[in-house]
Amino acid sequence: LALLPLFLVLPVSMAVLVYFGGNSYDRLLTVKVQSDLAVAHSYFDRVKEALGRGVEALANSAQLERRYQQRGRGEPGAIQELLRDATRDLGLDFLNLYDANGALLASSSTRAPQAMLDWKVTREARAGKASTAIDIFSAEQLAQFDAALAARAHTPFIATANATPTERAAESRGMVIHAAAPVRDEAGSVRAVVVGGSLLNKNLDFIDGLNEIVYPEGALPFGSQGTATLFLDDVRVATNVRLFEGARAIGTRVSQAVRQTVLGEGRTWLDSAFVVNDWYVSAYEPVRDGDGQRVGMLYVGYLEKPFRRVKQTTLAIIIGVFLLAMGGASVISLHWA
Repeated sequence: LALLPLFLVLPVSMAVLVYFGGNSYDRLLTVKVQSDLAVAHSYFDRVKEALGRGVEALANSAQLERRYQQRGRGEPGAIQELLRDATRDLGLDFLNLYDANGALLASSSTRAPQAMLDWKVTREARAGKASTAIDIFSAEQLAQFDAALAARAHTPFIATANATPTERAAESRGMVIHAAAPVRDEAGSVRAVVVGGSLLNKNLDFIDGLNEIVYPEGALPFGSQGTATLFLDDVRVATNVRLFEGARAIGTRVSQAVRQTVLGEGRTWLDSAFVVNDWYVSAYEPVRDGDGQRVGMLYVGYLEKPFRRVKQTTLAIIIGVFLLAMGGASVISLHWA
């Protein structure tokens, strides 16, 4: 009778504490990574908006108007020089000027599509509205702007555990932040369209900047490391996740379970996931193109092992304290009995 309360109540209390304490700890980790994803999403949106505002500002600038007039006076190189400078200043990979009918007037590069490609952003710009979106360019479309862009977008697959089976050997498409803005005449009618874009495949400045915003130095305790990735479909095209050799894991693919949840069902993944070579507390959300189609994923996450080690150590200490308390209480209860 003296020992029954100890050996019944204390173990049950310990089990309840371990169960709910562990679950609460896991929920805190999930809430943390969900917050990290919100920061990453906001940063991604700001990058897109900044690019769009830059293209729109150029389209509305007095400088472009002057160069446009110079072109009319027989100086075609004036606009091209402006576009080259703007491409460098805005961090773009291409910047072109088309007339209202879609014919090429000037380009920042030596080659460009002679006719404006039919995208939602260009249709809206021709209708008088500046627009920015994520668009997926084929290898052929990228090559029309610059052969180097097509080469940069080409990503051979690296065999990845638990990925969806595929017969493809590489990803050759490009994920582009695509912006277009109308150029108006004195009467307010659209007389030209400025179209610019930045290729995100292997854009290390973009992904490292995103990771620095979400996981600045000292943001994660216990020696954990934060990572960020941009996926085209289920393929890592820009990431700071590392392979065993230290190289970036560009060309590896996401697990089939994550792919089905995010790309197949359009839901956000908030859970542990095996990322290339280790387990991470992970958050994935779909990336949509200008037509609203799911074309990729944005991921952030941090190494789970240090937090799991702290959790296990904490639970071991709690169990040890309970066992010591039970032992001491048993001796005292038997003595009183």
